[in-house]
Amino acid sequence: MEAEEAAQLAHELDWPLFLRFAVYHETYPVLYPLLVQLNANRQWTPDLVMSRLRSLYTRNTIMMLQLRGEMERVNGLLEERGVRSLFLKGPVLAAMLYGDVSGRTSGDLDILVAKQDWDASVQQLLSAGYVLAEQYDEEEVLNNTERKTHHVSYIHREKNIEVELHWSLNPDTVTEPSFEELWSRRQASSLHRSVFTLGNEDLLVYLILHGTRHGWSSLKWLLDIDRMMVQFLNWNRTNMLFDESGNRVLGGEAFLLATQLLGTLLPEEAHALTFEPKAMRLARMVLPFIREELILYPKPERKDIAVLFNRYLLATMNPRQRLLYLTNKLYPSSKDRSVLPLPRSLHFLYFPLRPFLWFWRQVKRQAPKEEASS
Repeated sequence: MEAEEAAQLAHELDWPLFLRFAVYHETYPVLYPLLVQLNANRQWTPDLVMSRLRSLYTRNTIMMLQLRGEMERVNGLLEERGVRSLFLKGPVLAAMLYGDVSGRTSGDLDILVAKQDWDASVQQLLSAGYVLAEQYDEEEVLNNTERKTHHVSYIHREKNIEVELHWSLNPDTVTEPSFEELWSRRQASSLHRSVFTLGNEDLLVYLILHGTRHGWSSLKWLLDIDRMMVQFLNWNRTNMLFDESGNRVLGGEAFLLATQLLGTLLPEEAHALTFEPKAMRLARMVLPFIREELILYPKPERKDIAVLFNRYLLATMNPRQRLLYLTNKLYPSSKDRSVLPLPRSLHFLYFPLRPFLWFWRQVKRQAPKEEASS
């Protein structure tokens, strides 16, 4: 009877939609091996679906192997200058949580270095053929890059590989451990003995804050949380990190989503966080981002989604974070300089001029749309 029910379910499943969401949520590295096992004795999945998943899986494996090789090369270059580095996500996380670099997708390498090692790190990337990504290739206004983000991207055009060099794990609205603290709790990757990543507790909190900033719009990030639950975790330290960053409720949101959507088995310490009413409210707010195929980064394309996403981001912040976030919005940016170039000695004028420059950018942005419609 169970076999008959499974066959009926496979027949009724909307396979084209299944494929679309496997691509959108980047879950095919996990789905394909599972379906291969499921189809070992009887073909449940259409050949077209398996062929497409096989192609995606193979392409991702090749990409992740390339990233692994580049990770080891860049790590070696940083070591030459005595730079301590922590690799975030990428091949390190895939091997750690899924047992193989092919078990997870990644589009770039994320590397955290101490601020005092920033210049040396940049020099090594440039010497290795990397160039500053175009979006950062504008003259800064009053050190606006450090105020408005927490990393800078470098591109290797020949290899088509991007490195995000971080000076902090999160935007400056989030209180986080110092680099020295993170380094003291580091762990070596199984891929290479001199490649290091965050300790388990720091990694869990980082993954939760990263997924929160992106509205949990990809189930891939929830799968990471699911896999983290079977790792050894010191929950006293984890709760301390949540409390110090003021983001305990975000842990509850992530654990609630994981257990409700993926069936994640939670330890008591994680389960206790899911009862927070705000965690439940935040979890409901992200459901549209999970259900629909949306572009949220760097900015949502749809206005209705942009409104929901901004409302969600503000709801995730505590009062201190909200104040810093709004203050940063008032801080001048390179976009202001593109509208009204001023000599560096007069950059302070961008503070009172920012509202007017912002308004003028909106007017110019709407003008091409109106011309196209007329």
